[in-house]
Amino acid sequence: MTKLISVTRILNEDDIVEAFVRHNVLSLNHMIFLDNGSTDSTLAILKALQEEGLPITVFQGPSLSFDEVSANTWLYRLVDQLHKADWVVFLDADEFLSLPAKATLATILSAQAANAVEATLLHYYETDDDDAAQPIVPARMRWRMIAPTGVSKLFLRGGFGARAIIDAGNHGAFLDGKPMPAAPEPRLALAHYPARDGWQNLQKITIGWLKVLAAGQPALGAGRSQHYLSPFETLRDKPHELLGNPLFMQPKLNRTIMEERPLDYRGGALRHTGATDPALRALQLALRHAEQLARQHGRLLDQSAEARRLVDGWNSARKFLF
Repeated sequence: MTKLISVTRILNEDDIVEAFVRHNVLSLNHMIFLDNGSTDSTLAILKALQEEGLPITVFQGPSLSFDEVSANTWLYRLVDQLHKADWVVFLDADEFLSLPAKATLATILSAQAANAVEATLLHYYETDDDDAAQPIVPARMRWRMIAPTGVSKLFLRGGFGARAIIDAGNHGAFLDGKPMPAAPEPRLALAHYPARDGWQNLQKITIGWLKVLAAGQPALGAGRSQHYLSPFETLRDKPHELLGNPLFMQPKLNRTIMEERPLDYRGGALRHTGATDPALRALQLALRHAEQLARQHGRLLDQSAEARRLVDGWNSARKFLF
């Protein structure tokens, strides 16, 4: 029997995490989560699902700055050591397995000769044709982009242990310091729901870019999460251009670039996901993250005399402007 374990880093995904688990767990033996400091209902929902008997394990490592390579690699090595998985499936909380009708993930992967395979991402976006009353995100968002995304996610065979390093975004891996080739698998796809509404997208952009800034030059120099930079600067400097833009906040269905191809959602009804106000939720989550960053900064100054001297020097600097 092919043993399949998924690993997921998660942060503030209480609108989608229950559907994510209920759908994907049907193809997996176990799901492991690393929570990066959620301040919404994400952890409560995961706990309730575990109490139902679903095979879920949750760890927490609050990560206020960009630390994806370290976290992804830790998850792979954890699963490899504790679960002896045949395959480790890397999933974000907004990604849903999309398989052919008569195929299973186990049969597809067990037939693979390669050590790593690629699953194509299929991008779904909010449109004004969505059923706003439907709480199950992949049942509500039925329209996806026609053009290929050119983006894939990694499914990696277990057994490599400390030899493997998993890159940011789970898009690739390194084995013994060298890039690991991955075989395309046309039967594997992931329905991806990155922007469920304008407010959720704004808080995701805000927190995503703050994480990069907080990680300093290594993350900035490597160009991490650059797709957040431009909308973050627009929100910071010209917020009306986003908040007043219906194409961003309430996008119209565009049939020239999108097609109605709903995911075959198999997870059933939701039991633990509540309704929230998108605008208030986005504001709360952004402020909570900013507060966490400020508290971490304060702890750093309290515990490091060198850091305090450096910051005191910055604070005491004066220069003539005009």
